[in-house]
This record gives sequence, C-alpha cells and structure tokens, in this order.
Amino acid sequence: MPYQPLHRSQEQTQVLQQVLNRGQLAGGAGVCVLDLDGCLFDSRHRQIHILREYASHSGDAELWQVQPEHFTNWIMRDTLRAAGVPVQLAEELEEFWFERFFDGEYVLYDHAMPGAAALVHRLHRSGCEIVYLTGRHREMHSGTEKALERSGFPYKIPRTRLLTKPSFEQDDTEYKNRALEEIATLGESVVFMDNEPANVNLFHARCPDALVVFVETDHSPKPIHAVGSLPRIRGFLM
Repeated sequence: MPYQPLHRSQEQTQVLQQVLNRGQLAGGAGVCVLDLDGCLFDSRHRQIHILREYASHSGDAELWQVQPEHFTNWIMRDTLRAAGVPVQLAEELEEFWFERFFDGEYVLYDHAMPGAAALVHRLHRSGCEIVYLTGRHREMHSGTEKALERSGFPYKIPRTRLLTKPSFEQDDTEYKNRALEEIATLGESVVFMDNEPANVNLFHARCPDALVVFVETDHSPKPIHAVGSLPRIRGFLM
C-alpha cells in the first residue's frame, strides 16, 4: 500500500489510542517494539535524494520529476513509470540506488512520519521501555542514532534502545525473531508496530497478548499478507 502520512480517520485514532492505553496499563513495566523504515520513518525522501543525486551526476533531468507519491512499491521501473520517466534508466539507477539506500549516512534524509515522535514520547512518559527494532544492518547504526535524535524521538535516555541486524545479508524477519529473546529480558512486550506482513505475523504468533499493529505504508514484495484480524493504521495522526 502507498504511504498516506497525513491520513486521519476515526478507526486510526481508535488504534492509536489503544496503543497509548496499552502503554499506560503496563504500569511502567511494558516494552514497545517499533520498526523504523516504513513505520516511524518515511524512507521515500531518502530515495528521492538518491535519485536526484544520480540525476546531478548523469544529467538525466527527467529524474527530477520523481516525487514521493510516485513510490507505490519497491520496483524502480514502476516508480519511474508513475513519474513519466523513461523506464530504461532503471537498470543503471538501481545499482547507484542500492549502494546508497543501505548507507548509514543516507538515512538522515528520511522524514519522521507526522505524529510518530509525539506518540513514542507519550509511550515513553507512561513508563514504557522503547525498543527500536529495525532491519537496518549494523553499519547503519550510527546514522540511525543521529536520525532518531534529529527527528525528535526519545533516544539515548533511560528506557530506550536501538537494535540493528549484525549483517546486511541476514533476513529481517529471522533477525527480529531472534531479537525477541533479548527483548523478553526487558519485560513484557505490550505493543509491536511494523509495516512488514511477515514481521507482524511473527509478533502476533510469538506474543499473542500484545497489541500488534500493521502500519500500511509499503513493504517488500514477498507474497505474504498480514493476519486479517490485526489493527491497521496508515499514519500516526489522531
């Protein structure tokens, strides 16, 4: 599903209020596990920067036509087609994109989803432990720390921590499954939020008493669907 960061609805407000209620009911002993890309952060802006950097090098001025709304999935040809840009540029562009999208400095071009930092602060003030559990790999850790602080998320203070994959090659869901063992030592996980169907399904199976929220922005092209009963949001505005 494409991003809708400014989306508001009664249903979304109810889900976000449930998230806050879970944090409060935990009485200062709950753990909130939050994803980053496509969840707390809108990574399309990182992609826009990469495309424009490529355009500056290559002289392909058409790439400046690409806007955030043109990213509807992870397929570069579809993005270029939606922007009216010749799709033959995709092959060279993809290699350039790949080298930068997973670079720790480029995550600083991400935008926080509107309302996301405020929600996390409210969870933290209620006494929850905040765990940023991301599929970003360890070489992106330092840049991600800067991005969290720059965007106003609670971090580098008590009851906050960032967990990143040991290596780029490790499967995201496999990594998050293993990370749940470490997270369990912090207390009871009361909230999970993620945009990957495989991940929310994992959390739902492993922690059935937690509130697992599927964030409908974009996700990998794996043929997996989120469990239908899971609450869903398109953004963080109430």
